[in-house]
Amino acid sequence: MSLEGGSTCTECGILAEDTALYFGGSTVRQAITQDLDLRGAKFLQYWGRIGSENNMTSCHRPICRKEGVLLDYSTDGGITWTLLHEMDYQKYISVRHDYILLPEDALTNTTRLRWWQPFVISNGIVVSGVERAQWALDNILIGGLVPYAHGDSLYFNGCQIRQAATKPLDLTRASKIMFVLQIGSMSQTDSCNSDLSGPHAVDKAVLLQYSVNNGITWHVIAQHQPKDFTQAQRVSYNVPLEARMKGVLLRWWQPRHNGTGHDQWALDHVEVVLTRKQNYMMNFSRQHGLRHFYNRRRRSLRRYP
Repeated sequence: MSLEGGSTCTECGILAEDTALYFGGSTVRQAITQDLDLRGAKFLQYWGRIGSENNMTSCHRPICRKEGVLLDYSTDGGITWTLLHEMDYQKYISVRHDYILLPEDALTNTTRLRWWQPFVISNGIVVSGVERAQWALDNILIGGLVPYAHGDSLYFNGCQIRQAATKPLDLTRASKIMFVLQIGSMSQTDSCNSDLSGPHAVDKAVLLQYSVNNGITWHVIAQHQPKDFTQAQRVSYNVPLEARMKGVLLRWWQPRHNGTGHDQWALDHVEVVLTRKQNYMMNFSRQHGLRHFYNRRRRSLRRYP
């Protein structure tokens, strides 16, 4: 991502977690992504703020519409831009979470996104605008694994342990476990890539495991190699006979990765199918009891302490 008039800090406070992209430069203030492959994407989400309620010097309160921030997209290398969303100066003085469905015209393999704050050009020169309210962005995420899944997906890009685990389940009558998984991507973008040829590529697989003793020991049901999941796939596995009991934990775990910005993966639409045509559905935007380690906060999901 290219930044002008911006840096990583907490001058506008904490938006989601730790530092954010902060824009307080005196001239151009904008963030532009590289060309992204949005074919198959569904939504864009992020946390944003313009100024602050307590009118901090480093993040002062906006007073007019020209201090708002515009979100645009371009599919021709930045020659022309189309407005996607306006961050209204009156609504963003407190931290706000945006969830935006992407229009059909933006779903290309050469789409770039731009957040920018209007400025004045006089005689070909950008006029200093220190009076404009400063603004910040955090936790930008593009998601959706169509046609296999919908809504929010769990996205794993953290620098430490990456795993998702259920609470104890009653699998006495369970027959199958189904879910959608993607590891990296065909386009190998900064936000979704995987090392397919390195010496440790096999160790970067995502394992599906179960435990019958509250996580003391784990047994492998299946492993998923990055080279086989660069596109989203729905998979299905029989529940092992040894796991058909009460108090079973399921876990998706990546044993090895190269840290933030590398070997990312996404999980969605987990379903435990029971006999007698009954099933559990765990929709990740509203489900209950899934605990996970990853780099995006989901207030509806429980995390390990």
